[in-house]
Amino acid sequence: METQTRTSDWRISTLGTAVLQSQFRVLQRPATPFELMDDAISYYRENFQPLLRISLWIYAVPLVVSILLTVPALVMSRSPESVALFNLLDFVLLILFYLPYLMIATPVHAALTTLAFRMIAEGEPITWQGLWQRLKPRLGTLLVNQLLLANPLYAVIVLVLGVGYLVFFFVAATFAGIAASGSPTLLVILFMALLVGGSLAFLVIAAMALVWFIILPQIIVLEPNVDAFSAFSRAYRLISANYKHAVLSCLTFWGVYAVISIALTILVGLLLVIAGWIIAIYTDLEALLTRWIAPLGQIYEAGTYLAYMLVMPAMYLTSVLLYFDLRYRLEGLDIYAVLQGREAG
Repeated sequence: METQTRTSDWRISTLGTAVLQSQFRVLQRPATPFELMDDAISYYRENFQPLLRISLWIYAVPLVVSILLTVPALVMSRSPESVALFNLLDFVLLILFYLPYLMIATPVHAALTTLAFRMIAEGEPITWQGLWQRLKPRLGTLLVNQLLLANPLYAVIVLVLGVGYLVFFFVAATFAGIAASGSPTLLVILFMALLVGGSLAFLVIAAMALVWFIILPQIIVLEPNVDAFSAFSRAYRLISANYKHAVLSCLTFWGVYAVISIALTILVGLLLVIAGWIIAIYTDLEALLTRWIAPLGQIYEAGTYLAYMLVMPAMYLTSVLLYFDLRYRLEGLDIYAVLQGREAG
């Protein structure tokens, strides 16, 4: 008989001598955004290798390309003209390769992570063959939904929000300049206060406008009767019934991602400062950075893909858990029945 134990991890229970974690305890009742985030991180920790392997499959191509480009970047760093030429070629590569690749890779990564979650629930080993057999029937629907419908609409919303934020930035700067009455200190304080408050407001608005896109891959790969167009109405039905909860969950996910990203950025920054301080003892740091700016950019780009590879499985798991949580709230579904391919009676 299964018994609950009091431990540091509220998902843990014991069954005989085995320790079982994240056995959908949180999905058998409405969950808070923090519980969803916490559970997603636990799933990732418990299944780190197979989930990271999926990320490696997805990001190996741009990662390898970025690493290989460090060689021509180094060769073309001999003069400002050759550096400018390399930057132009890198920009063309961004437009013609990186962006198209990531537009396809991102929804596929979300779908594969979702299917891996389902395989974990069924106790099935996560293999590329197993994932592909599950994804193949829904791949066309997923790509049509994301490339032809979701991504263009998402881009329009982001563009409108970006223009709105730019207008707010200039309005805040103008207002702070007028209110400061020539005091530089007051100008900085007022402008920073307006900027922080406005940024938080725009972040909430962005979550309210973009939350509808979060669970589209999950709907498509887990609900075989939903097509590329009806996925939007399905997402609207699930989210609108618990809109405030979905928006708060979205903000929580973004907040945790931002904290992790800022922490990684600070860590890398500290390492670079230390390395620069050591290099400056033995050589001209400015001349060295000028000589190595292009290959350093490629190394930074490769590091970005490594960061995506490590962080994104947890972020996609939050979308999976949010999808099931919204279904539980609206439909009272049996999570075990759904994950094993049969709807609750």
